[in-house]
Amino acid sequence: MGTLVAAMIWQFEKPGSLVWDDGFKYQTESKMSGELVTHDLPVVPSKITALEIDVKNADVKIIKGEQFKVTTRNWSSKGATQISFDAGQLTINDSEGEASRSSFGIGMIIRTNQITITLPESQHLSTLLVKSRNGDLDVEQVSVKTAQIMATNGDTKFERATFGDLMMTSTNGEIQLKRTSIENGGQIINQNGDIEIKDSRLPTFYAKTKWGDEDVELHHDLRQSSQSQAKLVVTSQNGDLEID
Repeated sequence: MGTLVAAMIWQFEKPGSLVWDDGFKYQTESKMSGELVTHDLPVVPSKITALEIDVKNADVKIIKGEQFKVTTRNWSSKGATQISFDAGQLTINDSEGEASRSSFGIGMIIRTNQITITLPESQHLSTLLVKSRNGDLDVEQVSVKTAQIMATNGDTKFERATFGDLMMTSTNGEIQLKRTSIENGGQIINQNGDIEIKDSRLPTFYAKTKWGDEDVELHHDLRQSSQSQAKLVVTSQNGDLEID
């Protein structure tokens, strides 16, 4: 009976989802459970110099704000986000966070949880390590000396971010850089998905796609070279590549 009622609500109150949480339950986007995490965090946020994120099924946002905080929103009542702090490094792990939903006719869909890390305006990270298996990653207005990011299934977006060195690899998903600066170098490698870099500052770079359209427009801030001479290597195996 509960499943039937939930299905009827789902038909009339989209957008939303039928979520399996010890039975089908209907949840709208606005009613997702949210938890402001304050435990296991340093009293003085400036002590955070490194951020390590390892998630299995979660969308992650790293943004700038007035004060430091970590917020988690889960589709399931069985939240599984673990947060710890040690020797300057904040570690966030969501390896068990998974909830499924049915769309009635399209099959079962995995719905990711949401984690938002807000850093103060004056906060600069020496290291950012991200490993994401299923979920999108958004990094906005964040300054990082060295970043290593591995994404398996999901889109990655950098906007108004600053990196000294950026090592980015993606298996399935789009990579976007907008108004982002890479000062020293690194690599951006995508197996299946487009790469789009707009209005960004890059060191001397090499860009190539094997199967896809390639559109590179050079201006006074962009210089292209051979792969052996490049400080930044940008490649896509299957997908379009656009830099301007």
